[in-house]
Amino acid sequence: MKFEELAKSFIKKSLPDSEVELTGEIPAETVAPYREKALTLLSAQLEMDGFRKGHVPAEMALKRIGETAVLEEAVEIFMRDFYPDLVDVHAPSALGRPDIRITKLAPGNPVGITIVTSVYPTIELPKDWKKVGEGIEIETVADILDAEVDEALTSIRRAHAKASSAETGSSPAGQQGDGSEPISTSTSPTEVADAEAKLADPQNLPELNDEFAKSLGKFEGVEDLKQKIKENMKSEKEQKARDSRRGKVVDALIEKVQIDVPSIFVESELDKIIGQMREDTQRFGLSFEDYLQRVEKTEEQIRADFREQASKRAKLQLTLNKIAEEEKIEADEEKVESELKHALEHFPDARPDLVRIHIQTVLRNEKVLQLLEGKTEKE
Repeated sequence: MKFEELAKSFIKKSLPDSEVELTGEIPAETVAPYREKALTLLSAQLEMDGFRKGHVPAEMALKRIGETAVLEEAVEIFMRDFYPDLVDVHAPSALGRPDIRITKLAPGNPVGITIVTSVYPTIELPKDWKKVGEGIEIETVADILDAEVDEALTSIRRAHAKASSAETGSSPAGQQGDGSEPISTSTSPTEVADAEAKLADPQNLPELNDEFAKSLGKFEGVEDLKQKIKENMKSEKEQKARDSRRGKVVDALIEKVQIDVPSIFVESELDKIIGQMREDTQRFGLSFEDYLQRVEKTEEQIRADFREQASKRAKLQLTLNKIAEEEKIEADEEKVESELKHALEHFPDARPDLVRIHIQTVLRNEKVLQLLEGKTEKE
């Protein structure tokens, strides 16, 4: 390494949130070779009367720019060469962009530097991590009651009635048949309430018979429709029970794992949460800014609200990565290729390399979670 000895002279200090601080001094003679390049770069942006941009003589440019600004630029250029050696010595697992501060700067004197950077955290898994799922059972799902099926059928009939009203142009509240804005603003609150009341009355809903059942899809009749609804409702409840158990297993795991989560990972998870919120609001015809106005909060306040959740998600992902590494768990490449092809068909503008990484992570996470749940052996 070109600057190995200089790098070794820096002092390392551990900070919270898996960050390290590196402090030291750079000899003036080490920075000096970078001064000419710094002056050239700054002069290229300088505009002075009588000279074309970038053609101001060096001496005149220096007077306008100032020696301090030139030294600052020289240090910045030097750090691009020096930083890789510095982290190789003190922080090989450095993450993201460092915060570099000049603490002392004067012509002909050593330059004081303080650098703060995130590092990949040390992750301590509990010795019994493979047993975290033991004793956490899936809740028993009760049989679906006929009353629940009847309630679902009523909702289906009500939705069918609303759709039929829209198609015939007889929508309540004075709306057009296509569901757009009202033709007239003269519809009174009483008329709106009456229209809603009609839909709430079962007698005004489509008759529940075989013909109606068949109109909804591939059903032989009412009894077949009821049976399919019951099966679907049971399946949904069973899935919720499995999801609930998985959540408890995950909570039990991360409660025992010791990680100082880097803020860079928390911020990344917050970006994902905010991004999902933006997509969700757009689906409802709102901009994210409109949503913020409605809830009377700023984006910074929303980020603060979700910081704990983001920290938990980051901790979980780091833990899953650690387990996958120790157990040599990888995503099945055939599945990755299949999912990648499917994703790019729906999102042709997406970057294939990033989509691939996302798919690999999701599939690998699923394998680790199944291992924690005791469903499969590692593959």
